[in-house]
Amino acid sequence: TGETEGADVAVLNTCGFIESAKQESIDEILELATLKKEGRIKKLVVTGCLAERYREEIHKELPEVDGVFGIGANGDIAACIESVLEGFTQRFPEKEKMPLCGGRELSTPSYFAYLKIAEGCDNRCTYCAIPLIRGPFRSRTLEDLTEEAQLLAKRGVKELIVIAQDTTRYGEDLYGRLMLPELLRRLCGIDGIEWIRLL
Repeated sequence: TGETEGADVAVLNTCGFIESAKQESIDEILELATLKKEGRIKKLVVTGCLAERYREEIHKELPEVDGVFGIGANGDIAACIESVLEGFTQRFPEKEKMPLCGGRELSTPSYFAYLKIAEGCDNRCTYCAIPLIRGPFRSRTLEDLTEEAQLLAKRGVKELIVIAQDTTRYGEDLYGRLMLPELLRRLCGIDGIEWIRLL
């Protein structure tokens, strides 16, 4: 269901990076916890970066939460939700083994889509939690990204928003050199893609 009320399980994807986003995630957890208490939803699952970063704190401080799943559990989300229906569940698979590609559901308007080219970061800046949350830097292959972009174009996507935590480092881990220019050349050659933005 697209509606929260009446759902068997409400799954909240959270952010755990900047303070305002963390607070927004916590506020939403509390709002869903109220719906659960009122019987308008049955179970509450927290996943995403806040769950990954504060796994123990969420369970301890928010007992209304029925499941806490780290980012590595994405490919396993259906099984995770089924286990929550049986009782409290936590799953934190190794994020380094999380697949970087797979089937896509577009949550954006039909004319644009995000294209995630890499995951994680190796910089270890003292002020940043990304390596802790997302793990080490890992690029997707040129072939995989080109194929996904072609499929998106066939679905009517005109604009690609290329994203990663460290976009400019794309390809260095796989190819031994920076490959963002080569990736952009390939993406520009795809029929139907009219705009490319880098984030």
